[in-house]
Amino acid sequence: MLIHSGKRASLTRGLQEGWDEAREAYLLEHAPGLKEHYAAQQRAFRQIEEDAQARHPDPTPDDIAAALAAEAALPYRKRTEAQLRRNFEPLAEHLPQDIRSRRKRFVQREQRAWNRANPIPLTDERQRALTAEFVKTYAKAARS
Repeated sequence: MLIHSGKRASLTRGLQEGWDEAREAYLLEHAPGLKEHYAAQQRAFRQIEEDAQARHPDPTPDDIAAALAAEAALPYRKRTEAQLRRNFEPLAEHLPQDIRSRRKRFVQREQRAWNRANPIPLTDERQRALTAEFVKTYAKAARS
């Protein structure tokens, strides 16, 4: 019976994903402070997401109506410039995307700042050493 190359690729991908998950679990168990770092990172990132939502909430229909009125009050030339910057998208469609973009930029900026202030306790050398130990252990278990 011939094995379809697509099936072989999915089997290999499945084995790779299993190996990656097992390696990650091994690193979490054997790297001191890594679990705590990830837990603190998750708490901080969740707080950053909440702050972003509070700073840049989704626009309400009243917000969109106010923005449309403000845009309508602009002189013709300024209104045309604003429309050209949006590629002629109506403001009602553009405003929610603008808010989502601002929120995303805020989240990314704050997450990068947190990561710079709290470096991961697992150095590259330590990760390579733990991975080598894992491969030895995992290879022995796989052969058994």
